[in-house]
Amino acid sequence: MNPKVVAGYLFVVAVTVFFLAPFVWLFLSSVDPRASLDFAIPASLTAKHYLDVFTGRTLRWIVNSTVISIVSATLDTLLAVLAAYSLTRYRFRGQGALVNMFMILRLMPAMVVLIPIIVAFARVGLLNTHLGVILVISALTLPFSVMIASNYFETMPTEYEEAAMVEGCTRFMAFMRITVPLALPGLATIWILSFVVAWGEFLVPLLLLRSPDLYPVSVGIYMVFGEHGSVNYGMLSALSVVYSLPVVAAFVVTKKYLTRGISGLVTR
Repeated sequence: MNPKVVAGYLFVVAVTVFFLAPFVWLFLSSVDPRASLDFAIPASLTAKHYLDVFTGRTLRWIVNSTVISIVSATLDTLLAVLAAYSLTRYRFRGQGALVNMFMILRLMPAMVVLIPIIVAFARVGLLNTHLGVILVISALTLPFSVMIASNYFETMPTEYEEAAMVEGCTRFMAFMRITVPLALPGLATIWILSFVVAWGEFLVPLLLLRSPDLYPVSVGIYMVFGEHGSVNYGMLSALSVVYSLPVVAAFVVTKKYLTRGISGLVTR
């Protein structure tokens, strides 16, 4: 066999092992009754760590993450679609400046705006609430979502909407009956990306939430790690495995739409 081909295969294997090894250790530790930092095949298997995850405060953290992520992704998608449709179907003064502002906001670090947000939320009663976290996460992901939705809407012909309006539909009815169904791949792309960002967000809930019962899993894992001066690697691994499942499940469910949505952006 060609040495270059062999070297290529060896490189692929090495990269695969490098990236899969932590996940293999994570899964093995989650079912190991004597989990530790060592990479070893467990002598016996246990489901105790997973049972512990779905009890007490860790279950509340999972519910909190689910609520925050779903509501944030849905709100972000709704606002992004409405904003992008307006930007692509109407022309108005200052439109270019508005688009540039969205790009600048997307590049701005979250920490720049979090301190004034904390002060403002403390005055209006949104500090230490899920609603405050949802609003901030949605606002931080909105510029990027608007850019995706705008690129997608620009690839869609306006003739279908115009034909619907000729038949008696209003602009909003044409939008709901024609544009939204055609834009489902783009909407799925925006929703899943927003969900993943919200699910993995750590800094925003860490700074805005004060009560441990309100924490999402992202902050909960940080709290569990090293709690009481020791690390329960089995519990931590099981919680990490459970934490990764919703993102994988969301990708599998929306894979068809996600692939079509990204393809639409590439072929623009």
